[in-house]
Amino acid sequence: MTSWEANNPQQMMQLLVGDHFGDRPEEKLESIRAEKEKRAARLCAWLGCDKSSTVLEIGSGMGLTSKHVADRVQRLVCCDISESFLEAARRECTGIPNIEFLKLDGRAGELPFGDAEFDAVYSDAVFIHLNLYDIYWYFSEFAHIVRKRGRVFINIMNDSKTDFGKLIEMAAYYRKSPSALGNLLCWNSTDAVLAVASHFGFRLEHRARVRALLQSRRSQTKDLLFTKV
Repeated sequence: MTSWEANNPQQMMQLLVGDHFGDRPEEKLESIRAEKEKRAARLCAWLGCDKSSTVLEIGSGMGLTSKHVADRVQRLVCCDISESFLEAARRECTGIPNIEFLKLDGRAGELPFGDAEFDAVYSDAVFIHLNLYDIYWYFSEFAHIVRKRGRVFINIMNDSKTDFGKLIEMAAYYRKSPSALGNLLCWNSTDAVLAVASHFGFRLEHRARVRALLQSRRSQTKDLLFTKV
């Protein structure tokens, strides 16, 4: 839990999906691929993407979602802080001409893109690891790179439904190695995240608000969809 670099397929899959597919997720790769294909379809629907869209993915992982998003858009730029994940994503997306890969240095708010370059940005199961300072700096960058009326999708850990067992587990990792903070789950206040997004000119989509309210009763995470106003 000290790095997003993975040394073997089992470690990579555990970093990617946690315990959602059991102790050996690398043995369930086809099931995970099928789930990621469904997720890609939902993400594109939420973001309003079509064959004319230019889209940025932050935290592309192994490219399991990316390959299906790329089928639905004009251009997809995939970013990750892990070289091992980017290499896996390049293999997964071999032969897809409209997809690009870029390694980030891990510093939030330093995205090397032009003003209004993207119609949409999504980051799935990434902001659940970020503290509010990182979220602030990412939205400061989104304000520049997303066009007017463009959309941003993220999900965060649901602070109103904290799994105390998971918190204890994360706290143990943190005490052993504070430098591992970036790998751990980080619970955030939804109101605080909405305030940050609003500060940079993003409005929460009404349907996302309804979804978030529904999720707050049963899920550890909240999906949030924003529009740049």
